[in-house]
Amino acid sequence: MYALTAKASKYMDEYAVQAGMPGVVLMENAARGVADAVAERMPDRSSKILVLAGHGNNGGDAVAAARWLAQMGYERIELHFTGDISRAGNGFKRQMSILANSHSEVRISGLRGIERAVLNARYDCIIDGMYGTGLDRVLGDEDTRLVKYINSKSGYKISVDIPSGLNATSGLIMGEAIRADLTVTFGSYKTGMFFGAGRECCGEVKVVDIGLMPDGYNNITDKLEVLDGAFLASTVDKALTPRTETGHKGTFGTVGVVISSNGMLGAGMLAARAAYRAGCGLVKIFCPSKYTGFFNVSIPEAVAVPYKPDDVLGAFEGFAGEADVLLIGPGLKEDSVGRLLVKQILAGKTPAVFDAGALNIISKNLKSFRKRKCPCVITPHLGEMARLCGEDINVVARKRIAYTKKFSEKFEVSMVVKSDVSLIVLNEMSKGRNLYINTVGNSGLATAGSGDVLAGVIASLIAQGNPIDTALMYGVMIHGKAAEKYALDGDARRKMMAGDIIDNLF
Repeated sequence: MYALTAKASKYMDEYAVQAGMPGVVLMENAARGVADAVAERMPDRSSKILVLAGHGNNGGDAVAAARWLAQMGYERIELHFTGDISRAGNGFKRQMSILANSHSEVRISGLRGIERAVLNARYDCIIDGMYGTGLDRVLGDEDTRLVKYINSKSGYKISVDIPSGLNATSGLIMGEAIRADLTVTFGSYKTGMFFGAGRECCGEVKVVDIGLMPDGYNNITDKLEVLDGAFLASTVDKALTPRTETGHKGTFGTVGVVISSNGMLGAGMLAARAAYRAGCGLVKIFCPSKYTGFFNVSIPEAVAVPYKPDDVLGAFEGFAGEADVLLIGPGLKEDSVGRLLVKQILAGKTPAVFDAGALNIISKNLKSFRKRKCPCVITPHLGEMARLCGEDINVVARKRIAYTKKFSEKFEVSMVVKSDVSLIVLNEMSKGRNLYINTVGNSGLATAGSGDVLAGVIASLIAQGNPIDTALMYGVMIHGKAAEKYALDGDARRKMMAGDIIDNLF
């Protein structure tokens, strides 16, 4: 299943029409999907239903849905027109004519002026078909007041394709947006459902097949494949390198965690523990000699490899040669030693995972990152991504797909941009550059150390022999799944700590 921008969604509709699928058929299929969702949640045919319809195709979908509901036997349907009749498209006019001629019992208001007294009544269900995915402007004052009023009303709210007022690409609220209990969307998810205020406004999302042509997706370069629990469950066993019963610790790989002086030891400890829990055979920690005692006590399973300030490079050369993957960032201080270690890893050939402090160092010297010799993945959160791009975080957040894709292309790197939902770009040279959005996980992941745990999981999967792109994608999902396993209710999400995520891996 894909998530598309508003532009790509429009293209899919146009592609289907050009391929011979009449637009009226697409509208009928969409409307039937909305009506079926209402019937599923409101089986009582005496339920009172308000349908709000704008003048565009989204409004046409809503009008057709009202007709389908009338045909299903719903007896108390009010349809209120909220748009500008002079701007109504042919699709809307056709649907309004069919409804008026076939179901005169459906009450229609708003066509001849304000007539908003109907809105004051109580409804069991409100269908929002005012604005669709094409909305790219801030709502006017009157529409803003209407949306606020609808949000204040009781009744189960269902949005058609996208909640009115929500930008379908960015998830930004365009002045005000409907807070839906359910959004019935057509053909594919919209990227704005996952970013910004999207999840808050959309509520539950149901994707309805309306007859779009699947081969049209091949022409869309910025589509996101949605990674969810079902995808993880059905593919993880085939995707990851099997764990053999005859293996030993060397079989399952060595993760080398690199720590600098005066860094945050807790971050390195979390990454090391996570690497073990994710299945690697051995974790070695490259750290200042003054820290070895802390690591020996807190993670006795790991091997602490000490170095002295005057012999960092000499000690690191031997350490790097014994690791299958290097993880640098958690616990790394952005000082001369930190910069030196990042430089050495970039110049080497050992696969690497760059996170946290290492990314901030890289952001100040992108030339060396471009010339790197090591295969690697990077795991920035939005703030770190903004620093890598040299841009304001709010700008990157609004256009994260474009910035992530551009950075990945420019530096030929696979990466995950961490947020409440994470954006993944895999730099698979044989298959092109593939974009994914991860929905596995919950708000419990928003806790200190969560990113360090993720970096440890990804490094562990690489050490076990998985391709780095596979390790990145499945590491993100496995990390999210651990949060879901721990937090079966809202209270558990509230109290989740990074250690709880580690304990629930796999």
